[in-house]
Amino acid sequence: MRNVRHTLVVIIAAATTAALAGCSANPANLPMPSDLTRHGYPLTVEFTNALNLPAGAKVSFDGAAVGTVRSIDLRDGAVAVGVEVDDGIAIPADSTATITQNTVLGDAYIKIDRPGADANNAALKPNSRIGRDHTVAPAPLEDTLAVLANFLGTGSVQRIEQTIGKVNAALPPTADGVRKVAGTLAADVRSLAADTTDLDRMFTSAAGFAQAVNRHVPDLENILSSHAMKLWANLRLLIANIGILLPSVGSVYTGGNWLVPMINSLANTLEGASSTGVGFADTGASVQHFLQTTLMPLLSKPSVDVTSLVTADGTEHLDDVANLLRMLGAVR
Repeated sequence: MRNVRHTLVVIIAAATTAALAGCSANPANLPMPSDLTRHGYPLTVEFTNALNLPAGAKVSFDGAAVGTVRSIDLRDGAVAVGVEVDDGIAIPADSTATITQNTVLGDAYIKIDRPGADANNAALKPNSRIGRDHTVAPAPLEDTLAVLANFLGTGSVQRIEQTIGKVNAALPPTADGVRKVAGTLAADVRSLAADTTDLDRMFTSAAGFAQAVNRHVPDLENILSSHAMKLWANLRLLIANIGILLPSVGSVYTGGNWLVPMINSLANTLEGASSTGVGFADTGASVQHFLQTTLMPLLSKPSVDVTSLVTADGTEHLDDVANLLRMLGAVR
């Protein structure tokens, strides 16, 4: 009896070895441990790639496992993943699908998410398809590891440790000190909250100023245009020339007051001398007329008739000055 059992074991081992030798067994083709006995309706989910997604992977919807991956094929340049969804589970037509993992080295599975509120919420029928425009392919594991290695290798963790160390050094060493810092911060926040009216007023004023400036943008553009720049240049020359002229007029006005009593005395002297028979009467009358009609009005209200305004380079600016004074309302 023992020999018979030994013979059966040898035969079974030989048959198994022959079967494995006659086929190309690939561990990647072996399905994941899952409930392969569940039944439902078939759907097809298309991805640009389905790297590391094995047959038998789970399909989740609303956070629960609702199906299983049955097949993975290439169709028209896309990866067609055949899934089987449990009966009674309604998948909206505009749902999106993603190949994801719970952890970096976790098992890959298909996650189906509901569409937005304004999308088509009609349920997918058996043998329906979720196209590539509604799916997201997984990031290669190598890229994920490269990003993680870059994060760890560039000193980010060390900088975080240094930042935490600086925060700990800045905080008081006792619990009372931490409470004091928190109390000060709370007082500042309360003070800021109490002055919200002033802040609102400040922001309102700033908004009003911005609106006022916005209303006068055409005027500002005109003031800062190239034509206005020429006007400002001419105005600069005018002000410079007036600055030279005004001190001269002022010196005549303030320094010429001493002439008034002298000229009046001279007029009286000439009028007195007329009684001597000398022909000073007409001269005195002329001097009196000059004082009353010319000199005294000038001294009381000094004014100058400008007939020419020439700069050092020989350029005549009288017309420009007249136009500017006309713009300012000084002359008509």
